[in-house]
Amino acid sequence: MDLPEEVGISIYSFDAMVVAATAPTITSQPSASSVAVGSAASFSVVADGTAPLSYQWRKDGVAISGATSSTYTIASTKTTDAGSYTVVVTNSAGSVTSSAATLTLSALPRLYSLAVRTALEADQILIVGFTMSGGGKNVLLRAVGPTLGAFGVPGTMVDPKLDLYSGSTLITSNDNWGGSPSLAATFTSAGAFAYASATSLDAALVASINGGRTAHVYGRTAGAVLVEGYDVGTGDAQRFTSLAARNRVGTGANILIAGFSLAGEGMRNLLIRAVGPTLGAFGVPSVLTDPKLEIYQSSGGKIGENDNWSSMLATAFSSVGAFPLTQGSKDAAITISLPAGGYTVQVSGVDGGLGEALVEIYELP
Repeated sequence: MDLPEEVGISIYSFDAMVVAATAPTITSQPSASSVAVGSAASFSVVADGTAPLSYQWRKDGVAISGATSSTYTIASTKTTDAGSYTVVVTNSAGSVTSSAATLTLSALPRLYSLAVRTALEADQILIVGFTMSGGGKNVLLRAVGPTLGAFGVPGTMVDPKLDLYSGSTLITSNDNWGGSPSLAATFTSAGAFAYASATSLDAALVASINGGRTAHVYGRTAGAVLVEGYDVGTGDAQRFTSLAARNRVGTGANILIAGFSLAGEGMRNLLIRAVGPTLGAFGVPSVLTDPKLEIYQSSGGKIGENDNWSSMLATAFSSVGAFPLTQGSKDAAITISLPAGGYTVQVSGVDGGLGEALVEIYELP
């Protein structure tokens, strides 16, 4: 029996193509950065290698939670963010660590203190306001009457009283400081002058401030008084962002004079206002109809002034939450950039005008 013709079978063999994963390499290292506290800071890296690549940023060798992309951004820096930053790039074939990039932070000058000196009638109230942003912080408040006499000031208030309010709620108060050793030590640390004696009838207190507060100062008899507020807490995360004082403006030595100081390095942009006419819209009687604003450096002469404000400043008002001024009013306002140091703001009436006025100092963003 003839067998069927044999059928040939061809067998083909394919070589498997295996591509080895490539470990990551960094082609662009993160760069060092130097910014002011409160500003944004960002680090970026560019890496090659087989996808997918994963990223883990580290600060001073410690992994940062959630920092797992090729760019790491700090939206608003704090002093504790200063340090050395690296990123580890990883894939299935291995990992590589970037070179270190240093973040250096510089603290812009911050509002440190406010001082208002004026003459009050019996039971007339001087109102001083301030805002502490970023959380609670200790503030030293003083109402100085008798001790002013030691500096040659005539007609000082015999016994000033100091009340601290949050809105309409009285938080704490002081009549006589009583020679407290703790307060005396705080005076020294704040750079404030010492009181004349442990038995002087000057007032002082330390309170933790968070948000907006007002200090009311008054006495049963008339006289000159100095009201001071000092930031005596630690760190820059919590700081004064606005200071204000309201009182009747007279002439000569009885104009409204507010002193303030900036602590830190660099330049700080400020908005300073002298409000008179617009106060009438809030029901304040006998306002100063045409205030003039002058700014002096403690170590020099006049460095800025304004009589009637410009409508171009309306954006600056809204940026700091200041109430708008009546369009076309004769209130005064100015923006100015200042280095650390001491300054005074003088508010007087044009042509010797008299009346109630408010001086305000705002830290601009």
